[in-house]
Amino acid sequence: MFERLKQNQYFNEVVSFLKRKKLYDSSYIVGGTVRDLLLDCELKDLDFAIKADTIALAREFAKQTRRNFVLLDEFFSIGRIVKDDVTVDFAELRAGSIEVDLSERDFTINAMAVPLSLDKIIDPFEGIKDIKHKLIKMVNEENFKKDPLRILRAYRFHATLNFGIDDETRQALKRNSNLLKLTARERIKEEVWKILSVDSSIDTVKLMIDDGIFNAIFKTDELLPLKPDLKAFETVEKILKKPEILFLESSVEIIQKHYIPVCLKFTSIFNFQASELIKQIKPSKKEQRLVEDLVKASTELRKIETVLDKVRFIRNFEQILYPALIYGLSQDPVGLARAWFYREIDEFYRKSYIKNKRKLSLITGEDILQLGFEPSPIVGQILDRIQLMLLAGKISKKEEAIEEIKKRYFLNISPQ
Repeated sequence: MFERLKQNQYFNEVVSFLKRKKLYDSSYIVGGTVRDLLLDCELKDLDFAIKADTIALAREFAKQTRRNFVLLDEFFSIGRIVKDDVTVDFAELRAGSIEVDLSERDFTINAMAVPLSLDKIIDPFEGIKDIKHKLIKMVNEENFKKDPLRILRAYRFHATLNFGIDDETRQALKRNSNLLKLTARERIKEEVWKILSVDSSIDTVKLMIDDGIFNAIFKTDELLPLKPDLKAFETVEKILKKPEILFLESSVEIIQKHYIPVCLKFTSIFNFQASELIKQIKPSKKEQRLVEDLVKASTELRKIETVLDKVRFIRNFEQILYPALIYGLSQDPVGLARAWFYREIDEFYRKSYIKNKRKLSLITGEDILQLGFEPSPIVGQILDRIQLMLLAGKISKKEEAIEEIKKRYFLNISPQ
């Protein structure tokens, strides 16, 4: 197991640095790194507990190795060093003792340590046993009160590791879930996003609903309680995992932009409430706008009856067309049995709409004024309709556009 660490460039650099600082004997590999070693996972994060001023130490190490320093947590004295896809965390050894340090961690699977000599695993809470049984078990319920975000971390590990949650631990999570209201919104979003980033997170989301976790996170009007929609969420996950259910293969790349799947899943859980709820967890502007637009698009999709309705929808939501179609299908009462409707919109967009967009310059507002119209809002309305007809392929030449205007509006033209 330790052979992987011995061959790890970043581990060896830190060990050499700590030897020079005479901190080798009072430093440990801890937490998630030990867990990932036991699970034979890729080591992207290296966590060190060190008996020292770790923030100053991390700054110095980052400077010496020409890496980026991030002040991760001033209260717990955690400094992060980042390069490429690897992060190295220096955390101050709590109370100067590895035994005390491990006793204050969240779960037994994270409460293990290895000296830098790599000669043993310090495992006072039987984390190795719980890893073998794929079980998330708390170290101490009081530790949730010290940092309530650990409550969400339990569900994150449930999703990412596919581990079960110990019954006693689950009861403690529910008892303390109200403390999440005191937790920084940005940190909550980060954990929720990590859960939703897992390809198959429906079991975890169901568990969070059953345990009242979302009710603890979000404030809602008493007259409008949360009504999570697991069926819609399941549909979205199914399509994200297998987009060809709905789209051509070339659409997959568009759907998989890093923030789109999690926003889609979030919106599908909370439907029309999502627009307001996302504001409570400090989203980026892109994330908030996407969620709001998905909710609007779903309403507009239900209004489509004609080709012009279809064109208007595509024009208004072209930038998020594929996420909008996925979300719309998740809200469709008929479900996947009506996938043909959404597939038709995709097909029309690819085969006709994109090609017809090149014709929009055939007619301008100036052309309409030359027909005898006075400058007024009606000119914009006429231009809008003609553009819709061009996009729909109902007209394709300037002469046809002029003829359509004369036929439809001629009686309303005031003579010049």
